[in-house]
Amino acid sequence: MGQAFSTSHGAMQQAESMFEAKHKEMVKVLDDLESDLKNGLAKWEDAARDAYFEARDAWERIAREQAATVKEFAAVVGFSRGNYQTADKVNTEMWA
Repeated sequence: MGQAFSTSHGAMQQAESMFEAKHKEMVKVLDDLESDLKNGLAKWEDAARDAYFEARDAWERIAREQAATVKEFAAVVGFSRGNYQTADKVNTEMWA
């Protein structure tokens, strides 16, 4: 016979909230960094500015993808939590 399995809906809710908060934090850091860099960008020479934009395009895309993945984690945890809650309710009603 298999082992008993249980979930903590509260812990899953906390994880979902944490991922949502971290996503917002990541996006804010990226936006703030871009804003700060733009302020000084006018002082940069052409070659330096071109190199910056080339590098920025690469890390910006990757960083935004990572932030989107963190947001997806929140959605997956929320979806899973809902499924577990539904299963718990159905099982409780079945044995009530």
